[in-house]
Amino acid sequence: MIKRQQPYIRQIFMCINNRHGESPSCGYSGSEEIVEELKKVAKDMNLKGKVRVAKSGCLDLCAFGPNLMIWPDGIWYMKVTKADIPEIIETYLKLEEADRNRTAASENAAGK
Repeated sequence: MIKRQQPYIRQIFMCINNRHGESPSCGYSGSEEIVEELKKVAKDMNLKGKVRVAKSGCLDLCAFGPNLMIWPDGIWYMKVTKADIPEIIETYLKLEEADRNRTAASENAAGK
C-alpha cells in the first residue's frame, strides 16, 4: 500500500449507475453523456492535474439523479443536465480562484 497526499485540487464524481428503467437511476437519466462532456471541458481548460472528473457508482440519491459531487468541498448537484455544465465549471473556477487567494494569503503570512 502506498499513502500520499491527494493529487488533485478537486475531484468531480458523477454517478453513472444504470438500473435500465427498473427504478430511477443516474445512468438511465443521461449521466454518461454529462460526465463525458465534463471531461472534455476539463481537458479543454487545461485542468489536468488540478481537477479530476471521474465516473462513480451509486451515490444513493437515485430519485434525484443524475447526481454529481465535488470533493473535497462537499458540493452536491442533483438533477444535473448538460445545460448545467457551464454553471458547474463556473463554480469550479470561482473555487479555483479562492484556492489561489488562500494560497497567496498563506504565503504572505509565512513571509514568502
